[in-house]
Amino acid sequence: MKKDDVKQIIAACCNDIVFSYNGIDSGVTSEVSNYVPSFQAWHGDNTKVYDSIDDVMKDKFYSGKSLNDLAENININVV
Repeated sequence: MKKDDVKQIIAACCNDIVFSYNGIDSGVTSEVSNYVPSFQAWHGDNTKVYDSIDDVMKDKFYSGKSLNDLAENININVV
């Protein structure tokens, strides 16, 4: 999946994404409170919350890789 497609799916705040990287279950969920979105990423037991979709995409949170790095190289499921 192209990184712009992943970004759009997450930013829409309608779906979550899940995937595995380095054998570790991972993903991103979104939540909207008072019209303000936030995004929670997880990678195994580690979690991180972001205010910006750009930060979600560029942070090297997944074993030293970002979603920008991984998007086209892993199988991402939209749930």
